Amino acid sequence: MEIRNKNIIVTGATSGIGNILTKKLFNEGANVAFCGRSCEKMSKLLHDLKGVRGKAYHETFDATIYQSVSQFIQNTISELGEIDVLVNCAGANSSRSPVSDIDIADLEWMLKVNMISPFVFMKEAYNLSMIKRNEGMVINVLSTVCSFSNEGIGSYTASKAGFDSLTKVFRKEVRDAGIKVCSIYPGGVDTPFRDTSRPQYLHPDSVVEAILYMLKQGSNSCVDELVIRPMIEKNFP
Repeated sequence: MEIRNKNIIVTGATSGIGNILTKKLFNEGANVAFCGRSCEKMSKLLHDLKGVRGKAYHETFDATIYQSVSQFIQNTISELGEIDVLVNCAGANSSRSPVSDIDIADLEWMLKVNMISPFVFMKEAYNLSMIKRNEGMVINVLSTVCSFSNEGIGSYTASKAGFDSLTKVFRKEVRDAGIKVCSIYPGGVDTPFRDTSRPQYLHPDSVVEAILYMLKQGSNSCVDELVIRPMIEKNFP
């Protein structure tokens, strides 16, 4: 796919992978609608984007308020036109405890942030835009926890694995309509997502380059699933 002039949505654009991806997409001439939760971080991103090529649209909102997600998709279509690509980058890992100690409210929050919210983005982009043209692409940023269970992060693992399952079913359901549904599974990434710096982990640039590779496939090919890990990790089957 040629990125120039394509209309692309990036969630979680105010930090980490989403932040770098948004900037690179503009550099390649895309029109980008981007969103995030933090007004302060959004202001910094807008400052960094001064003078970029391509049309831009942005909103700052809580993506667990699902009506706000739907309205953002509708506003994006009004401002930029039909959606060519959705990249679901937003996510969180704020609950760490043994499964026996998981607080129900924490688990519900993880499910909202990592499964239901990106599902709503995906569903609305498809129903409000992509299905009209039998064309479009969804790239969901998941995690290697979908295939390898680590102690202490049960809520995060369950929420990511749940969205992984939805993604796999949706991929088959919309294949005949010409919609590509892709998953990328990064291992440990050194982003502000973590409490401490982990330079031995993946640099977010590496994940962004992998996303761009998936995005640039031709019309008759699709990278359904891509796993990327730092060399330090051995948590594979």
